[in-house]
Parts: sequence; C-alpha cells; structure tokens
Amino acid sequence: MVKEIIIMRDSGIPLFHYSVSGEKKLDELVAGFLSAMGSMAEQVGEQQIKVMEFATNKFVWEKNGDLFFIALVSLDDSAEIYRAILHDLSEQFVSKYYAKLRHDIIIRREFLPFIDSVESTLQKFDGIPGLARRYKTALIPQSDFRALKESLADIEANPSILRGSLITHDGYIIVSNLRAYEIEAVLDQLDNLRTNLEKTDSLLVVHTSLDPVTSFFILPLTSKGQALFVVKAGKNNDDYLNMVKPFIDTVLKINLEDIKKINPSKREEYTGFFEHDVVKPIEKISQVMDEARIKFSDVSDNFQTSAMKVLKAINGKRTIGEIQDRSKLPKATLTEVIAYLITHGVVRVVKLFPIMKERDERFLAYLEVVGMPKKEYDIVDSVWIFCDGSYSIKEISEQAQIPTTRLIEILRSLGNYVTWNYERGHKKNR
Repeated sequence: MVKEIIIMRDSGIPLFHYSVSGEKKLDELVAGFLSAMGSMAEQVGEQQIKVMEFATNKFVWEKNGDLFFIALVSLDDSAEIYRAILHDLSEQFVSKYYAKLRHDIIIRREFLPFIDSVESTLQKFDGIPGLARRYKTALIPQSDFRALKESLADIEANPSILRGSLITHDGYIIVSNLRAYEIEAVLDQLDNLRTNLEKTDSLLVVHTSLDPVTSFFILPLTSKGQALFVVKAGKNNDDYLNMVKPFIDTVLKINLEDIKKINPSKREEYTGFFEHDVVKPIEKISQVMDEARIKFSDVSDNFQTSAMKVLKAINGKRTIGEIQDRSKLPKATLTEVIAYLITHGVVRVVKLFPIMKERDERFLAYLEVVGMPKKEYDIVDSVWIFCDGSYSIKEISEQAQIPTTRLIEILRSLGNYVTWNYERGHKKNR
C-alpha cells in the first residue's frame, strides 16, 4: 500500500506531502533520494530510473518538468501500478496549479487542497495495488477503469449480486471486488471454465470455496475475457444476466486490445546505489562513531549496528561493493544505511573518474617491476584512451566490455600512475 506521497522541485524544495498515517518519513529520506538520483541519473538516464528499494519500503517516482512525484510504498507493491497513479497525480497537479508554480515565491499551504485529489485518485485504484502483489493484473486508461468500478458498484447494489470482476482469458485481472480465496478459486479453474464457456452463453458454478447459498455466475465476453460474479442462489441465468447487464455494456464499450499486462513483482525492479560508486565522508567518521548514540537515536539497535559496520568500512576511497564485502550486510540493508547517512549529512555518494598518467618509459618500466600479467596489461592498454577524467568507471567498463570490479582492481594496482577524480573533468592523454 502507499504510505506517503510527496511532490517537490528537483532542487529539493518540497511543495506537498501526503501521509496515510500522519507520520512523514519521506521528509527525512528526500535528501538521500536526491543524492542517489545525482549518483545514478547521469549514468543510466534519469528517465530510466523509476524505483529505489530499501529494506522494507521502496520509492517509486514520476517526473513532470522540474517536479518529482514520489511515493513511499511497501516493498512488495508493484512499481508500475504506482507509477500509473503518480502519472495521473502529476497531470492533475500541474494542470490545477500551473499559474502558482510559475511564481517566484511558492507558498506550500496553497497546495494543501490537493489532498482531496490524492485521496480521490487512490480510491479509483482501490484494491489494485494489493492484487498486483499476488496476481497478474492489467492496467487500462484511468477513465475506463473508473467507469468499470462505478458500474460494478452500481450492480453490486442489487442484493443478489455480491461481488464482481473482469478477468482476461489468460488470467490478468482488470477490475475485481472478489475476495482473495474467490480469485484463487477462479484462477485455478480458468482453463476448465474457458473450455465450458465455449459451449454456452453463461455458467452458474457451485464451488467449495463459496458459501453454500452462493455461486459463481460467469459470462464470456469474446476477446475481452470473462466477467465473473459471486451471486446469491435462487435465480436463473437470464435473471442474473439482466442484473449485470449495465456492467457488461460498460465493458463492451471499452477497448481492451492495448491493455498493459503486469506480472507480480519478483523484486527485479530494484534500483539502488551502484556498487562501483564511492562513499565519501562529509563529517569525520571517527567523530560520528564517537557520537553514534546521539546520531542514531531515532533508529533501532539493529540498524545502529549495521550503520557502525558501514562506518568502519568507509575510508573515502572504497566503493559500495567493497564496503558491502567488508560489512557483510545484505545489499538492501546497506542501501538503506547509506541513504540514512546521506540524509543526516554524514556521507555523500560520488562516481569515479580515473586519470592515467602518460605511458612513457618509466610507466613501462614500472609494469615490468610489478610484473603485471599480459592479460591485465592488455586491459590497461585497451582502456588507457578513456582514462582522462572525462569517462566514469561505469562508462569505461561499458566501452571495454570489462566488469567494473575487475577494472577498478587493475587500475588500483597501478598505484600512483592512476589518480581518481570524483567529478567529471578532462585531462588530455599524450
């Protein structure tokens, strides 16, 4: 479920904050979010980054002009569902407040009425994020989805129609008010139902999962899938058909050929800090560790322990991958700790831009002394042209088709013949 939604300028100025519980964690995490964006956007493209995952939650966001629309949601929630919600909210917000957004002075309280728009939009998608955690779901235009929900609510006002749904032939849920066990019963029997529906216009099915006085009433809708209802027993098929006809008419008016199908998240959406980036201390690490009880008073003992492990591994030169190796923390935990340290002004995350000195006689003599193997020398020879400070280690890795960890290891073995910048620059190789 969504926990919080925040709207802010890309400069970090917050404009609007909505929290379901009243607790506003996003206020503390926004700085970490912006730092992470700065770390990642240049390398993979800002529009490709849409999710950042932490230990128990994740950020999902949409950008509209210079505005970020960010949702803090549960780890298991579908990012695509919430991106659709945020896209809708971004269109509403910009349309509603376009004139105010152009003012030099922004007054946050002027945006407070947008709470009504947020709650209305979340209600439109009511139940869908929860469904998407466990089942295949389909996204349709929001106007169509709203029409289906309203129509479904209307027919469910009839005491004989308890709950309804619309499911594609291949098992993607478009809209549903069915209970979880009812959905699972339907999905388990989908192949059999599809075969039986080829022989009839409608089916009444008694199922062991249902209350004895209820049944499934199922209608095939050609290419659109099937409409399924839990109904009270005692009527015939024609009676039920007349009762649900307004919903069926609404379905038939909607184009379902280009629906976006979403499978349950398998955590492949993860985007965090890159393992080849470096964590640079802003404050003295020793001082932070001495003041740990005060610095970390707002987190659990377990989180404090994890934070101390990370602090001990930071020396201003180690990459996130190297810090993970030393701290032995899971990637998600490490990411959350780093974001926390960023928000509290302890560290920042920077990219690596290697600069290699001239390949003169002294350099070749040095390689002979250290006895660099030919394979490694060939790598040095292939990447030398890129090591002028204008390419990040990730970009060099992609150009040379060499893993970043291997590349860093080899370049570091060259000692003082390689220097490392933390901002993009240029030093011409000669």
